[in-house]
Amino acid sequence: MVTKADPEKKRKKSQVPFRLNVLFLVVFFLFSVLILRLGVLQIVNGEEKRLESEAVEEVIARKEAPRGKLLDSNFREVVGNEPFFSLTYTKTVDTKAKDTMRIAEWLADRLGVTEDQIKKITVRDKKDYFIAKQDVTKMIDERLNKKEKKLSDKDQYIALVNKITEEEINSLSDKDIKILAYKRAMDTGYAYSAQRIKTNLNNEEVSVISENLGDLPGVDIMADSKRIYPFGGSTIFGQVKQIPKSKTDYFMSMGYDRSDQVGISGLEDQYENVLRGTKEKSVYLTNPKTGATIGEPKTIPGQRGKDIVLTLDMELQFQLEKILEEEILRAKPLGGNDLLDSAYIVMMNPKTGEIKGIAGKKYENGEFRNDAYGALFDAYEMGSTVKGATVLTGLQQGLIHMGEVIVDKPFTKNKMNKSSWRTMGPITDLQALMMSSNVYMFNIMDRMIGPEHWTQTYAKARYSFNQYGLGVKTGIDFPNEAVGYEGKPPEGESGTLYDLGIGQFDTYTTMQLVQYVSTIANDGYRVKPHLVREIREPATDAEGHGKLLKRFEPEILNKIDVEQKYIERVQDGFWQVMHGARGTAKGYFDDPAKYHNPAGKTGTAQRIIRHPRTGNIVEKHNLTLVGYAPFENPEIAFAVVVPEGTPQNGNQKINKYIGQRALEAYWNLKEKYGENASAVNGNLEKDNEEDSAE
Repeated sequence: MVTKADPEKKRKKSQVPFRLNVLFLVVFFLFSVLILRLGVLQIVNGEEKRLESEAVEEVIARKEAPRGKLLDSNFREVVGNEPFFSLTYTKTVDTKAKDTMRIAEWLADRLGVTEDQIKKITVRDKKDYFIAKQDVTKMIDERLNKKEKKLSDKDQYIALVNKITEEEINSLSDKDIKILAYKRAMDTGYAYSAQRIKTNLNNEEVSVISENLGDLPGVDIMADSKRIYPFGGSTIFGQVKQIPKSKTDYFMSMGYDRSDQVGISGLEDQYENVLRGTKEKSVYLTNPKTGATIGEPKTIPGQRGKDIVLTLDMELQFQLEKILEEEILRAKPLGGNDLLDSAYIVMMNPKTGEIKGIAGKKYENGEFRNDAYGALFDAYEMGSTVKGATVLTGLQQGLIHMGEVIVDKPFTKNKMNKSSWRTMGPITDLQALMMSSNVYMFNIMDRMIGPEHWTQTYAKARYSFNQYGLGVKTGIDFPNEAVGYEGKPPEGESGTLYDLGIGQFDTYTTMQLVQYVSTIANDGYRVKPHLVREIREPATDAEGHGKLLKRFEPEILNKIDVEQKYIERVQDGFWQVMHGARGTAKGYFDDPAKYHNPAGKTGTAQRIIRHPRTGNIVEKHNLTLVGYAPFENPEIAFAVVVPEGTPQNGNQKINKYIGQRALEAYWNLKEKYGENASAVNGNLEKDNEEDSAE
């Protein structure tokens, strides 16, 4: 018997097959898609995926990132980057010669070449290009003899190159030369190394290349930069160039590519690892068996190098350079002094070692060039400026006592006759510094001579001088600092020992001289000088400063082993030099508003030389000056060196004029920062008897 529920059951039963059919259809569709995908992978991409599965090597191509900037102590950019676009070419191991030839032809037709590109083409390049355009097999068959044909492929090619005539080279057309310019640059690079083949692309060139990159495998446009100097260049900053051949192995071991730009001198060299940017990386998968490149490379972005904040104040630096130029020109006409052609100055905070300014100028062929390097590398006999070290050595070793009176009169010993610049009579150690007595120093050095071999006496004196930074490296953060030259005395000769005590035997650099006077100003603590104050992350905007990564704190190299009362004694003597009644710099630094109560020491080292042009024997003076201010609490020390001045007509004052103007410039900039400081341009002062001291 049929119930009322039967129709409902029949309806539900009829829906089950329909749902199963839909399910089967969906499953069939999914399986079809899967089979289709497997087919694509197996048939269409099978070879690539097979190679990829075998690829066990990653090859990384790198592109240089912009270098970090150099900023002065007030965060003004002194070395920056000017952006431009470069055309690069990256070869792979499976790049064929015909590929580079085709691309070179395309580039030559659309971009043209620069004069610089053409200048780089050599005769060998032209021979290689001539051969590349020919049927090489046919050339070998026609041009090589039986013996040459038995050579290796490499030697066969060399023999073939040697048979290319000058006439054949000259047959290359202008178009050939343009193509060769690009092909040469493309062939120069190494596999997976982005090689610059043209720089400073204009907008039109960038557009043309960008539209055709798909047809130019290996070609790319790279954001590039070159160093710019908003305040003008300086030898201290250094240069950036391609890796020198002599250092290729070193830089390659550090992860550089042969085509990279690196700092080769100055601060660019010293802080290469800081200024160097993090390269953009392109990671290629390669098949270890075939060398084939698989797929497109994966790119990892790079980052600009870190910024360096210098201790230098560029306004002060500018003024120091100007002062040197003006004072050299002012001194030269006094007696037709054509040998006085250079001057150097270093200004340093004696407590921190921060170099506030370092300038050098050399006058050549009627114009000046920057020679700040000379303050670090050129060493001279510095004259009486070193007498502070001599007096301290005498006090430390008990050779003299404070206030001891020695008669300044001609010093005669072992057939030698030496004297001061004038006879001074009975004088104390303070007066000896104030008036710059040579005889007082001769007595100190004479008392140093003991029973030991004479060479040990020299070593003992030099060891004492070394404690102040004289004759040793100062430790400045700059490559290849010079240490000066130790004079070589004749066997058994003690006369040069006396000369050592008055700064006329061993030679020192201007940087050593400023460290020496800073050590005295700093109560005997010798501080390491430095040109870099901070290292920072790249700034994210034009006005901001990047995150501080490192600040260079003052570093004490040593404390001289001298009682404090002796150091204060020499400090008093240095003050007397500039303010005492008979000080050798009296009248130059008395104005407290301009100079802030400085102390210091003048120096003159006499030299007898042969004039480089006339051949005549002439007397020249190295004119030097060291000092610091204020006397009570020093915050700036300085050293001035003017080599080979003429001892006549007053131009031996140039060291004092430079010191005057440098101190005034420093204090003006401190008191009125941002405004141009006025310079001391006064008239030549009347000579006084102390101007010819030492």
